[in-house]
Amino acid sequence: MKKIYLTLIFIISTIFCVAQIPHLYNHTFPEVSSQNPKVNEMLGQVDVTNLQNYVDDLTSFINRRCDGSHIWNVKDWLVEKYSSFGFNDIQLFNFQVISYWDTIPKPFNTAPDVLAVQIGKTKPDEFIICGAHYDSWVNAEEPYDVDTLRSPGADDNASGVAGILETARILKNYEFERTIIYANWNAEEMGLCGSNEYAKQCQRDSLDVVAYFNLDMTGYVNPGDPIHIHLLYTPCDSLLGDFVKQVSHTYMPEIDICQAWLMHGDTDYSSFNRHGYQAISPSEDVHFLSPYIHTIDDIVGLSVNSWGQAEVFTKLNLASVAIAAGPLFESVDEIDDQDVLVESYEVYDLFGRPVLSKKNVWKNMEEIRVTDLQSGIYIIRFFMQNGNVVTNKFLKK
Repeated sequence: MKKIYLTLIFIISTIFCVAQIPHLYNHTFPEVSSQNPKVNEMLGQVDVTNLQNYVDDLTSFINRRCDGSHIWNVKDWLVEKYSSFGFNDIQLFNFQVISYWDTIPKPFNTAPDVLAVQIGKTKPDEFIICGAHYDSWVNAEEPYDVDTLRSPGADDNASGVAGILETARILKNYEFERTIIYANWNAEEMGLCGSNEYAKQCQRDSLDVVAYFNLDMTGYVNPGDPIHIHLLYTPCDSLLGDFVKQVSHTYMPEIDICQAWLMHGDTDYSSFNRHGYQAISPSEDVHFLSPYIHTIDDIVGLSVNSWGQAEVFTKLNLASVAIAAGPLFESVDEIDDQDVLVESYEVYDLFGRPVLSKKNVWKNMEEIRVTDLQSGIYIIRFFMQNGNVVTNKFLKK
């Protein structure tokens, strides 16, 4: 979590509403009042041992600072993890960070954001994004060597990354209406840089991001307190806030959950909020955040002191993402009935932009010419004579 120290902070909900630009797309969310057996099946697969192993691996790096050399190794580790889950579409989003440490601000290169993409079956041009920043930070006095400075970042934010990874591992085995992007941002500690640049690009491309779900710091509970959840979102995003509360009340009724505001600092949900998308971030108690973040004591045991809470946050993220994405519990039929004619088809790139279409086809499709398309992965939707819509993905080499 990026910390900002201010002399005085006034938190007024109307100000936050004004600060957020109007939503680019107006989406509602399903009512959640009863448990779905398939969602329970997904939740039953959350493995706390996996969360512990992810955090152990991430904290084993000397540091994950965006201005150091180790961050590139962390990026490679993330790519390997998503590959091991079976993701074939892993994207790297490059950006620059502006350093204000020098007299004249200057940009520097850092490791990219890492995004694993799971294409939706019936609404591939609508996106659910869940993410967590993978960089870490430690407050240190000059002079120091950035590549030897220890910055474990167990709670901030190896815990959040672990929750996103476990969500991706499980949901990869299911099909959904909408496309899901599992994201890990870099340079959050420098001012939400990685998520901000990506959200800005989404806005420029008019990407239809239905909702963004963030995880940042999930493993610390103030000693003596029960596990509970504070939800960070603006009043403008109350539809999303109400949806997540319903998910929590339905699937984890024993956990208290309420809206709250950070007393200082910010996190990546704001990047999407500020670019016209509904966004939310479950948080540790905002009044008792881990006192060890941004220090060498942000480690398992001190700063991550409750794997039970990390599990709860992971399950909330998983259920919210799955339900918002529209789970398809039956396989989508392939085009195998030669007696059914294709009425029209549309082709989209992975940002949901239409790149090719044809109407009034009225025949069985054997070949579609894509010679004018650039190399990459595309989504094609066939609109059948019988009213069915069949979605497939293809690779243009």
